[in-house]
Amino acid sequence: MTTAELLSLIPAMLAWAGVVYKLPAFLRSRHDPTIRAFWLSLLFLALALTILLPSVAAWIDRVTGSPNLSRLLGNEVVLIAAWAVQIFVFLNLDYQGNGAQARIHLASWTLLAVLIAMTVLFALAPVHHESTDFWPRYGTARFMLEYRLVYLAYLGFAIVNIVRHSWNYAGIADQPSLSVGLRLVAIGGALGGGYVTHEGLRVTALALGVHNAFLDSDTVTRVLIACSVGLMVAGVTMPAWGTRLDIPALYHWFDRHQTYRQLYPLWRALYEMSPRIALVPPRSRISDGLTIRDLDFRLYRRIVEIRDGSLELRPYVDSGVIERARDLSRSAGLPEQEVRAIVEAASLAAALEERRMGRAPHSHAFPLELHGGTDVSSEAAVLVRVARYFRTSPIVDTVVREVRQGDTIRSAESEATAGQ
Repeated sequence: MTTAELLSLIPAMLAWAGVVYKLPAFLRSRHDPTIRAFWLSLLFLALALTILLPSVAAWIDRVTGSPNLSRLLGNEVVLIAAWAVQIFVFLNLDYQGNGAQARIHLASWTLLAVLIAMTVLFALAPVHHESTDFWPRYGTARFMLEYRLVYLAYLGFAIVNIVRHSWNYAGIADQPSLSVGLRLVAIGGALGGGYVTHEGLRVTALALGVHNAFLDSDTVTRVLIACSVGLMVAGVTMPAWGTRLDIPALYHWFDRHQTYRQLYPLWRALYEMSPRIALVPPRSRISDGLTIRDLDFRLYRRIVEIRDGSLELRPYVDSGVIERARDLSRSAGLPEQEVRAIVEAASLAAALEERRMGRAPHSHAFPLELHGGTDVSSEAAVLVRVARYFRTSPIVDTVVREVRQGDTIRSAESEATAGQ
């Protein structure tokens, strides 16, 4: 078996494996529209990939007596599979709780129009002689450019929906296996988008008479399809088998590691202001990111040390800075949760700047606005937002620049105290 045949066979086998694996769940809940759409998406994908296998395609064309009919059938079943995946996404992953039916109707009517257009274009095209090298032979034939563009446009439309919704929902999924699985689906969809892009460029180059080894390569197409299908099948089935591989524990470790790493810049800035807050002195950011052991304890210590450093900055916090950061945040139309995080980040950054500049602390410490959680996870989530804005927010940069230049409006009490 050649490499090309293997790259065509593997995705089909993976898709059929997913169909068989999820069949019991479908039979138990076949009246559930979400389960039905999910299983049908796997079934149609497996059928499409099977139809497009060279030996199967040749058999279909021979039995039906219609040269190259398998090409049309395979492409249309691919789009039906993409439609079914969208229905599953809209029904099950519509985390905003609205608009699902409108999206389903749009996807369905668009699919119908695309299938009709593809059928008409294919029937009008002069592709009446069987060919194992279909696109090299017929790629420039009349109506085939339009046929491929219609096909790729709907497939790209479907992939954008799948990737966007899967990735967004993965961030709020309450099951680690589901979250990881949805991210695999999104990554697989992105590789599918790579296939659409590659094929689109290939069609354009062919129409312009341009030849390029990368664009003309069927191997690139097959690799992208194999990787995309493999990741998507693994992703959609992961909630069922992920616990057997201890995915929840791996997810917990990864989540802790990512949070620990994201808090480093804020923690390091507070440590440099007051080294005594740290149980262990900091290493370089690269070394810190390579930490893999005792993450629960290390993260707990990092949170405590950030809060200790924040309390030491209280004498340098001014109500004028807080009000300035709050006004800028609300003027930008940010939600209140983000406003609170930016205000806290700006207060810390401004207080650090005042201390670095050697300014005297205020005689009456203004309370630093701290919005924490009820446990380590929720507290870490709050501080991650604060740390992100501390490092990247233009509002925080504006407030710090005004403090540095002496332009920030201090509270009247602070000004009066400073003048005594």
